[in-house]
Amino acid sequence: MKRLFALILVLGFSIKLLTAQFIYENRVYSPLIRTVILEQTGKILSDPVLYLGSEKKLALSFDELSEETRRFEYTIIHCEADWTESNLDQTQYLEGFEVQKIEGFANSFNTIQRYVHYSQNIPSNDLRITKSGNYILKVFEEGNEEKVILTRRFYVVDDKSNIALDIHSPNDVSLLRTHQEINVKVEGKNGFFFQNPEAFMKVVCMQNGREDLKHLLQLRGSSGAALDYSFDQSNLFPAGNEFRRFDFTSLKLRTQYIRKFDFFNGENQVFLLDEKVKKGLAYSSEKDINGDFYIRNEYKEDNAIGSDYAWVHFTLPMQLSLEHSYYVVGSMTDWRMSEQNKMKYEDNAYRLSLYLKQGVYNYLILSSDCSESEATSIIEGNHTECNNKYKVFVYYKNFSDNYDELVGFSVVEN
Repeated sequence: MKRLFALILVLGFSIKLLTAQFIYENRVYSPLIRTVILEQTGKILSDPVLYLGSEKKLALSFDELSEETRRFEYTIIHCEADWTESNLDQTQYLEGFEVQKIEGFANSFNTIQRYVHYSQNIPSNDLRITKSGNYILKVFEEGNEEKVILTRRFYVVDDKSNIALDIHSPNDVSLLRTHQEINVKVEGKNGFFFQNPEAFMKVVCMQNGREDLKHLLQLRGSSGAALDYSFDQSNLFPAGNEFRRFDFTSLKLRTQYIRKFDFFNGENQVFLLDEKVKKGLAYSSEKDINGDFYIRNEYKEDNAIGSDYAWVHFTLPMQLSLEHSYYVVGSMTDWRMSEQNKMKYEDNAYRLSLYLKQGVYNYLILSSDCSESEATSIIEGNHTECNNKYKVFVYYKNFSDNYDELVGFSVVEN
């Protein structure tokens, strides 16, 4: 009996440990859920960032490909800098009802694909977030928190830092044409001082929205109260290339990168021009939205419920690779390389079809089973002149409650 009791204790501890180590991501768990967007209210293409004590909110929206309206609820989970759940109880970082309903919903109109569009401001007027840090928004079926339909990352900043960012060409001559170097200096403001920064501070830099290009910067030194995170391998990022793009706000008028429209099997079809391998080509400056997307339709009616869906077909003619797989990656695929956005080889080309809502989209074609630099360069190429958006997050360990505060956030584009 004692051995059985000990085994139960060990198993219980192991399960708790495994649960605590789960890394939360931007994920969709239902094939019927599409076009998930979380951004600042009234600001398209904005980062999902709030500031502690501010009355501003985030706008969540998503579609369910169904004509039947269902009820969904959400909760908010506090996470550490590595996106594992923190040790805080919800009552320590939330004031109000911990489970809230998704209140906004409307059926699509004049669309071939019928869907219900859901929307909600986060947090609601009945909920207040009291601590800074990384957060997960978890949406689930009403009354059943185990039936999760989607999760989304967002940030709450307690602005205690001045952050200086600088993008320039690398000092390493061998990387001069292919990489960018991000130098960061952090200083506490309004009397805030970082104690023992090597032990209690994390400075994270991310290129565009790419989780695979997110680096933990290393402290180089300090000058007075300013902490210097520069001239280190962790500051180097493959520069990549300008994002590929297409615009199908219209399902009749062909724009620059669309070859043709069609309609069969009762669904809209959009065929893009054949993709090119950009590696080895000269750099060309093109305006993009750094891998993001936004929803629009040609009639300029309610974009949320008046925009239709279509199968968008990607084709990359090239020889079959025995070493690498290729993925269409951007905000529209949650920046992930998964089976859903993996290109399949057929008829002398890599091909992929994605079911997307009318709008403007950016994307890259990335490679797997290779180094960080090669993931981009094999198809896209790397050019130090490329325009990128870098986000810097400053975390500081809270001594009293033992969690990662988010005490600084800044963005820079070159």
